Amino acid sequence: MEKFYCLQTGVFGVNTYIIPVESAPGDGAEPASCLRPALVFDPAACMLTGDASKITGFLAEKKLFCQAILLTHAHFDHIMGISLLKAAFPDAKIYLHKEEALELGTAARGERGGPMNQSLLASFGMEAVLDEVANQPAADILLSGGEILFDGWKVLHTPGHSRGSVCYYNEKKGLLVSGDTMFYHSWGRTDMYGGHEGAIQKSLSQLKKIVKAGTKVLPGHDYNGFKIEDNR
Repeated sequence: MEKFYCLQTGVFGVNTYIIPVESAPGDGAEPASCLRPALVFDPAACMLTGDASKITGFLAEKKLFCQAILLTHAHFDHIMGISLLKAAFPDAKIYLHKEEALELGTAARGERGGPMNQSLLASFGMEAVLDEVANQPAADILLSGGEILFDGWKVLHTPGHSRGSVCYYNEKKGLLVSGDTMFYHSWGRTDMYGGHEGAIQKSLSQLKKIVKAGTKVLPGHDYNGFKIEDNR
């Protein structure tokens, strides 16, 4: 089975990653249909961009089901597909850092998006997207950083691009899902709501200390699969 799959989805062509979970047969993770569990990182496919079925269709093609939805941060371009994925897989829990909890489930609170996305969409002149953002469900599990999830995914809190940005590191698989914290020979912008250049430089320094050489980096946009040492 492939270590990971990458789909470009949503308004800015976000890298949505689908990574199978290594569960042993008979451990209770597989439904009667014998679909294999998978984690979905940053689902962005939505009705607005005409790719609403891209993730669910791919999962069906590969005989996978979504066990959990893991978010690197809650910027609108990374979260627009959560509601559709959750509708298809209602038992899948949504994971998000606690600093950005207010960005999800806003319609249920009578709000039109959280403060970060309101600011971000106003800067892009895209306020019309707020209603779709507001309709995304609230996170089920709020993260602090340091948690170990599923088959060895460690949550690394990496603020800078946003206050609640995280990376997910799996040493065994040799993968780092970096969101918008680390790109190939670059890093995420810090001039938006909650961004901080000093914080992201500290986060990048920590990543380069923690993450082993040879690890493949899976960023939120553009080229993926480069090795961590390529950015040293």
